[in-house]
Amino acid sequence: MLKVEIKGFDTIVKGLIKSPEVVVRELGIALGKSMVVTHNQALKEAPVNKAGGGGNLRQNIKQNRINKLKGEIDSKAKYSGFVHEGTRPHIIRARRKKVLANRRTGQIFGKVVRHPGTKANPYMKRALKKSEGRINTFFERATIKIAKIIK
Repeated sequence: MLKVEIKGFDTIVKGLIKSPEVVVRELGIALGKSMVVTHNQALKEAPVNKAGGGGNLRQNIKQNRINKLKGEIDSKAKYSGFVHEGTRPHIIRARRKKVLANRRTGQIFGKVVRHPGTKANPYMKRALKKSEGRINTFFERATIKIAKIIK
């Protein structure tokens, strides 16, 4: 979970009391712009396995507007969490076939493989961190606009 601090929160609270529809509209606009910027940055930050013809992780990063004031950006690729958080060393065993193999390259690994684990690649956190300045600007502008409207 990532935390976002809102500057000018007191202005937003006052606006909610006087004119809630204005606050929701302006914050919704700021949220929408923030989501676009962060989504685009996540696409840039996501790793691509060029040797494997990759891009699946990047293609599965989507933004979802849940309501006027809530949205999410995530990757629907099944292995996204393993890439983002990394994995510890572990054993992989053949289940349905006699041996583990890579069909694309023709490599055969055997019945059991001791995987060394993978280093974390927190591409989503980097995307949010790199987008932070622009996100703050969007919400500061929204707060200023709300303050002008409710005066």
